[in-house]
Amino acid sequence: MEFFIPTIQDIGKIRQAMQHNKKQSCEMSASNTILWAKHYKTEIAFWNQELIFRSRFLSAEYSYSCNLYSSDNPKSLFDRIVELAKEQGQPLRMHCMLEEEFQMIDNWYPGRFSMITRRQDSDYLYEREKLASLAGKKLHGKRNHIHRFEERYPDWYYASINDENEELCAKMAMKWCLENCADQDANWQHDRIDESKLVVYAIRHREELGMKGGALFAGGQVVAITLGEHLTDDTFVVHFEKAFPEIQGAYPMINREFVRNELQQYTYINREEDLGDEGLRKAKLSYRPTRLIHKCIIMEQ
Repeated sequence: MEFFIPTIQDIGKIRQAMQHNKKQSCEMSASNTILWAKHYKTEIAFWNQELIFRSRFLSAEYSYSCNLYSSDNPKSLFDRIVELAKEQGQPLRMHCMLEEEFQMIDNWYPGRFSMITRRQDSDYLYEREKLASLAGKKLHGKRNHIHRFEERYPDWYYASINDENEELCAKMAMKWCLENCADQDANWQHDRIDESKLVVYAIRHREELGMKGGALFAGGQVVAITLGEHLTDDTFVVHFEKAFPEIQGAYPMINREFVRNELQQYTYINREEDLGDEGLRKAKLSYRPTRLIHKCIIMEQ
């Protein structure tokens, strides 16, 4: 079994391995696997048509991940990963695993492994209908921001990202980066720069990656974009959402219009984790998630 850093040429095989996915965490998506592989130094390998992930930490030890939740033979898959860690002479460590998956492991091997959860790793899951309507008293503020946007930009319109507007959307992402990728002391935030590069790549390779994208136009220019992909039969995951922060209502507007226009067949929307960023956490909570998908680190005792 050979581990390698995946590229877009591997997307078909990755998608095939994920075709029966029922796990709603954002990592279980084909384009996400490709886009972030180099950034996180993530390698993959195929074993019995199953997908195994591994990343190397500063300690030089590997951490593994997989999809026990959707596997037809979860214990065999887990046992193979235990063997991989043993072959490296390292204690087993796994990341991005569901709490339900830990319970499976603990039932197989009682007391042998422990679990750690971190709030910053939890994905936010929303009901599509609530994001599309923004109905109710608790989302009144979102509707107000949208009304201000509509009043200020009566010429606004939404469009799917396509061949005709692709370049405009890519330029918007690059402009957003220039305006938002430095902190108050003018130091560049390299994670944001890396993400902006991936947004542009995703826009230009959206069809190969199997991604859907949407753009919000106002005043004759693109003011917000978003991109995501199919996750499970009833869940879509939004990977990127960028809007110019000075334009009031642009964020809730692109969120609402994308869900209304592109995602009618889904029940749930995964909007990924907040990574411990207080502003991002506040924004994600303000949309009233249905629940948080808690992910854990599993370690050998």
